[in-house]
Amino acid sequence: MEYLNKDDIFELIDSLSSDVVSFDRVRPHNKGEIRKSASMDRRELKEFIAGAIEEEHQPGGNIEIFIPLINKILVGQHDGVYWLESNN
Repeated sequence: MEYLNKDDIFELIDSLSSDVVSFDRVRPHNKGEIRKSASMDRRELKEFIAGAIEEEHQPGGNIEIFIPLINKILVGQHDGVYWLESNN
């Protein structure tokens, strides 16, 4: 797995067609995972991600953002690392 840097992540976010980005928040739970839908405007999301990378902590658990241009999911882990996964 290859981790993405901030510039790569921002480029992916900028490829999205909407100024409001919808994503899933994913939290582990002893009976599976808990998923909740959320959204932020593009600027807020970039600030959130930049802070998570800098602080090595992403509040609220993991996030998953579908990137239609490449048909992959941008995953942001609770410890502020990001990577792409296949959309299967």
